[in-house]
Amino acid sequence: MQIFVNTKYDFVKWRFAAVAFSLFWMLIGAAFYFKNGMNWGIDFAGGANIVLKFKDKVPMDRLRADLADASIQQYGKPEENSVLIRLPQLKREGDYAGATVAKLNKDLNPESADANKIDLNFHGRDRISDLLAAADPDAKGTNDDAKKHYLGIAQNIINKRSELGLFTSMSQVSSAPGVTAADAKVLGEKTFLGQFNVLNQETVGPQVGKELQQKAVLAIIFSTLAMGLYLWIRFDLMFGVAAIVCIVHDVLVSMAFLFMIRGEFSLNIVAALLLIVGYSINDTVVTYDRVRENRRKLKVGMTLEEQLNLAMNQTLSRTILTSGSVVIVLIALILFGGKVIHEFAWILLIGVLAGTYSTVTIVPAVAIAWNAMTGRTHDVKGPAARPRIEESEEPRKRKAV
Repeated sequence: MQIFVNTKYDFVKWRFAAVAFSLFWMLIGAAFYFKNGMNWGIDFAGGANIVLKFKDKVPMDRLRADLADASIQQYGKPEENSVLIRLPQLKREGDYAGATVAKLNKDLNPESADANKIDLNFHGRDRISDLLAAADPDAKGTNDDAKKHYLGIAQNIINKRSELGLFTSMSQVSSAPGVTAADAKVLGEKTFLGQFNVLNQETVGPQVGKELQQKAVLAIIFSTLAMGLYLWIRFDLMFGVAAIVCIVHDVLVSMAFLFMIRGEFSLNIVAALLLIVGYSINDTVVTYDRVRENRRKLKVGMTLEEQLNLAMNQTLSRTILTSGSVVIVLIALILFGGKVIHEFAWILLIGVLAGTYSTVTIVPAVAIAWNAMTGRTHDVKGPAARPRIEESEEPRKRKAV
């Protein structure tokens, strides 16, 4: 499939406008950065992330009173009664998230003070299994088979909780596979249903966060330099430098957008930036390869500007089809992918768009500027014309003696 066949667009003409637009975009991003700073995610800043799902309406006032330093916001749709809690960085190592969840469980569930009862919305499989094994409602005894029996029931209960998000009634617990009437009776007497279930919790220590910051920056820098080195070896230094500038441009444009939306710089964003580095260089390599191929095939003289325009017009159909299909997928992720990958999809979308227009505008701008500074010529020359032999200069035939 091909579109835009035999086009003759003058992409090089728009290089100055593209450079101006990119600089303006980056300046806006820089202004947001200096105003708000970097919104480091837990992976880099350290601290804790906790996602809780409540049976009823989220008690925001109570949570803010218990966790004065935390950032608390709605997670998902309002009817899901879920909340995301971000806790600031601690200067010491430890299970920050676990300690916070235990504190909330104690404060929001008065029944947890009774050591003889366990919370089916909070505790895990082993606690439930131990409770059932100690009561032995199914008269299985105390052997290993009995332990496996109750462990299986406990696992079914946990699976049911995961399916529902959390239990809102004991009838839901009883509906778990393997739960007998005797089991349900024991669970009704020895357990209770707490106000919330922990959907996710993670803790990152300050030392780990600092190391991840350094490694993330180095990964982006080294991948960019490696791409430029590859193009230098495959083509020449001019194209290698242009490729590095193009990659840096795409990363900075994407980061500027992240600053504008006050997005969180997390490991997902690092992955998106590395994908942008790889994707951005793809079109550039194809264009360079076409320039090199044209130099060998063409029989007429062409300036570097004309070579670049010709190559970009020849690859325009491929560029639009490839980038267009990626953009459609990313838009679908933004609309239906959920909050977890929302910023990841947005950064990729901006990076793909930036990589597409930088290939046809920024790369030529750098290549032409480099060509002008170095004074090199990159014209395609036709085959050397054979000198015309005039009649007067034709060799005279020697007379036979």
